[in-house]
Amino acid sequence: MNIKGSTSLVLATAALFAALPAEAAIKCWTNNEGVRECGETVPPEFAQEGHQVIKEGIVVEQKDRAKTPEELEEEKRQAALQAEEKRRLQEQKRQDQILLQTYSSVADIERARDEQIRALDAQISVTQTRNAKIKQDLDTRIAKAADEERAGKAPNQDLLKDIESLKRQLANNEDYIAARKEEQENIRAEYAARIDRFRELKGLPKEQATASAP
Repeated sequence: MNIKGSTSLVLATAALFAALPAEAAIKCWTNNEGVRECGETVPPEFAQEGHQVIKEGIVVEQKDRAKTPEELEEEKRQAALQAEEKRRLQEQKRQDQILLQTYSSVADIERARDEQIRALDAQISVTQTRNAKIKQDLDTRIAKAADEERAGKAPNQDLLKDIESLKRQLANNEDYIAARKEEQENIRAEYAARIDRFRELKGLPKEQATASAP
C-alpha cells in the first residue's frame, strides 16, 4: 500500500470511529487486493479470512481465518502423533518401573535369560531323542518295504501307512525344534534389550562385560 492509500485508510478509519458511539467496535479485514478495510461488519466474502476487532483504537480481538480441510486434517494427524508419543512414553515408564522392581542387577537379568534358554534346550533335546527313535523305526520299515518289493511283492498297505506317519512325525518334530531355536534367539534379543535399558536406568557403562547366554 502506498503512502496515499495508507493515509486514506487512516482517515477513513478515524471517520468511522467518530461516527460510532464511544463503546462501539469496528472490524478490519483485508480485501482481495490486499487492501485493509474497516467497517461495522465483515462482508460475507471475507468472513472466513480473519479480521481484527478494534475498540477505541485498540485491537481487542483477533479472529484468525478459517482453516482449510487440509490444515484441519494435518492438525488431526499431529494430534494423533502426539497422543501416540504420550502413550509410548507412559508405557516406557511403566516398563522401566517393572524392570527395576524385578531385577536388582545385570546378573539377575542374565540368570533369568539363561534359565529360559536352558528350559528350551531341554525341550529340544527330548524332541531330538524322539526323532532318533522315529528315524530308526522309519529305516526299519523302509527296509522291510524294500525287501518285499525285491521279492516281487507289493508292500503291505499298513506298512506304507506307518512309513508316511513316521515321516510326518519327523517333519513335525523338526518344525518344533526350529521354532524352539527361534524362540531362544528372540529371548536373547529381548534380554539384551532389557540389560541395555537396565544399565541406562542405573547409569552403568554399556561396555560392562556380561556372561554369555548358553
